[in-house]
Order: sequence, then structure tokens, then C-alpha cells
Amino acid sequence: MMSSNRRRFLSAAALSAGSLFLGNVFPRRALAQAQKRRFLFAYFDGGWDQLLGLDPRDPATTTAAANQIDLGWDQLPGVYQARGLQRAGNHTFGPAFSPDMLAHAADFSVIHGIGMDTASHEVGRRYFITGRFPRGLQAVGSSTPAEIAAQLGDLSPIPHVSAGVESFADGVPNFATALTVNSIADLLVALTPFTEIDPGVVRAVQLYQDETPGCVSRKLDRDGLASTLLANQQRARSYLEQQLGEIFNLQRTDAEMNGLRALYNIGGGDTALPNSPEVMAFVAAQALKKEVSQCVSVRVTDGLDTHSNWADDQAPRQERGWRALASLVSDLKATPEPNGGGQSMFDNTTIMVFSEFGRTPLFNNLRGRDHFLGNSCLVAGPGLKRGLTVGKSADIGQMPLTMELATGRGVGQPSAEEISSGRVVNVSPKHVIATLLRANGLDPSYLRSDPIGALLA
Repeated sequence: MMSSNRRRFLSAAALSAGSLFLGNVFPRRALAQAQKRRFLFAYFDGGWDQLLGLDPRDPATTTAAANQIDLGWDQLPGVYQARGLQRAGNHTFGPAFSPDMLAHAADFSVIHGIGMDTASHEVGRRYFITGRFPRGLQAVGSSTPAEIAAQLGDLSPIPHVSAGVESFADGVPNFATALTVNSIADLLVALTPFTEIDPGVVRAVQLYQDETPGCVSRKLDRDGLASTLLANQQRARSYLEQQLGEIFNLQRTDAEMNGLRALYNIGGGDTALPNSPEVMAFVAAQALKKEVSQCVSVRVTDGLDTHSNWADDQAPRQERGWRALASLVSDLKATPEPNGGGQSMFDNTTIMVFSEFGRTPLFNNLRGRDHFLGNSCLVAGPGLKRGLTVGKSADIGQMPLTMELATGRGVGQPSAEEISSGRVVNVSPKHVIATLLRANGLDPSYLRSDPIGALLA
């Protein structure tokens, strides 16, 4: 597993000499775009309960008998009952949405009424990761971050990091393939030499690598194999010289790392586990802030597949993910954009927060919730309007309604003309991803779906 991750890194990394780990590791380049854009895809693993998070209902006007929606909030621990329905501007959130994330709500927009067309974890997850509906369980195409990295170019040491999230690469350049890790321990293994090597041996290997390719190498290079190998060797040398692992070294005791541990609440117990939500959010932020990566996917919580024990498990686990995400957002907001004219790194980071599907609005016979076809997500970033809620799920049964793309209005009974004209559609993950790409001046045409015009600034 580790050797595979290392090979992925060597294939994907594009390294150049940079500053030490306390600064941004990637040197400035004269980029065509005025600002360097970053992308964060935050995944809630297991299928979240929208009634506790992004798409709640008012308990004063919603009943199981009349609406086929059973909030069940009276079963939750007292802190969630006391929190209840939470409002922030145009947004309404359920009791599992953490107060610290609520403080950032005005900078995000919510998309309701997303149809997943599946109740399978694998299919729903891969649909949102790629923007294309899988064939059976098989993902189609590449992960959206890989597509983005391919369009932007080879701009950072590891253009695409995927931490605890599946990644796919089909027909994209090698540099756009993700370095896939399941924990910070995996990442440190990939970024740290296996062992100390005698300097004389290192110099001899480097001299050999720097020699002009011979006849055999040129013959092997018909399909670019030798050139790719040589480029990866040179990148690996640069990455080792930069000590990238120190960026993620939580054992450091300097003021910067002490502050980060406090911000992410990484202390004792399970918060310090190498794959905890707190640690994974820290990894994602460091990769973006230090310009190690331009695209990061990260799992910020798991264990949401609550077919039973819903009252005990769903809200605390979902809230933990929102808290981890809130720390990440606060971190990006507190980090000035290099040469950014007073902007923060958050201002140039596109964020999508998603899960593979929602959970049923009614309980099963185990007092849990099963898989549901409807979903919601949270988005923010340059080129996107902030503070909007678009789309809608039905007041009875919570199934997704169609959406008028230009206005974001949920339409319960669209006319034949509205459907045939394409003005009103059944919104899916591909529409969401097309919106993010268009907002950043990237090409979404491979998705064959229009963006949600109401969200484009």
C-alpha cells in the first residue's frame, strides 16, 4: 500500500526548488491568470441526514403524518434539542450544523434538491467525485480535482492530493493523478525518505540520472516511458530536498504548529489519530496554504451510515465533520493570500462539501434512517455568489424538485415547455460541478450539463 502511494506521488508530483517549510514551498510563477485558484472537496462519508444539517424542517409545522417527514429531534441528546433549527441569513440549518461553522455560513451557498439516482454508497460517492454517473459500480472518467489540475497545468509540487477519498484518473496527464493517502501517517511515509543513504551513493545515482539517455532509453521512449521515468526521478530529488514532510509534522513544537494544534483541537484521545477529522482537515489546509497542492479532496468525517443507533451516532459524527471544516475555513481566512492585495487564501479557494446521498425522512423499524435519493451540498469560492440557497426538496416526502437554473427556484410541477427548453432540470452532481468549473473559467463541456446560473457571480 505504501509503495503504491509513493509511486503515485512520484508520478504526480511536480517539484521545484522552493523555500523551507515555514514559508510557501512553491516559488512564484508568472501565471496567465491574475490569481492562483485552489480547490477543496470535503467529503462526509456514509450518507448524511439532511434534516440534521443542510435541509431541515421547522418542527412547529412539520409532522410525519402530514409531511411524511419525521424530524426525530426529540430523540437527540439535549444539546441538539436546545439548538434546534438554526438560521443564518438566507440559510436554515439543522441542529448538527456546528455553531462555529454557522459563523461562516454567509460565505457559502447551499444547493438543495440534488437527485442522486442511486441508493448505493459506491455509486453516489463516485457520481459526486467525478460528476459522471458510474457504469455499474465502476467510476466513469477522472475525479474532478484531476480534471481541474489537468486544465490548470503543472503548478504545484503535488497538484492533486486525495486524503481519505477515492480518486480516479482517466486520460489526464500524470501530474494530475492524485497522491492518495488514508491518513497523515501515509502522507508522511510518502514525503519522507525511507532511510538515510550514503552521500557518495546519492551523488553517483544523481550523476547516472543526469546522463544523456542512451540508445536503449531512446528506443524505450517511443511511448514516453523513459522521459516520464526521468522526469519523475528529477521531481523526486527536488521533493526530498524541500522536506515537504515537515509541513505536516504535528510533532513540531514551534509557535506555528502549536497554534494549529489548538485551532484544529488536535490533542489527546481520538482527535490525535492519524485519520481523525481534525487531523485530516489540518492536512488539507496545510497542503493548500503552503502551496503544496492546488486541488485537495479530504474526508472530514465518517460513520454516517446510521441504519440503527441514529439518535446516538448521526448528529455527533456529522457535527464533528462541520467543526473540522469550520477550523479549516478559519485557517484559510486567517492566512493572507501571497501578493493578494489584502485577500485571504479563502477568497481564492473553491470549496464543495458533499456526501454520497441523504437519508430517508422517515425512520426504519430500527429507529434509524436508510439510503435516500435526495441530497444537498455546500459551495463557496471565487466566481460564485455567497449566501444563497437554491433548489428545493418537496415539503411532503423531501424528494428533490426540479430547478430553474437561471434563478435557482425549485419548481414542483414544471411545464413541458420549461423541461424541453432546458430552463428547468433535475439537478444532479454534474450540474454542481459544472457550476464550479464555469465559475473559475474552466471548461465543463465534458460533463454535458449546464451550470446553475443563479450561483454564478
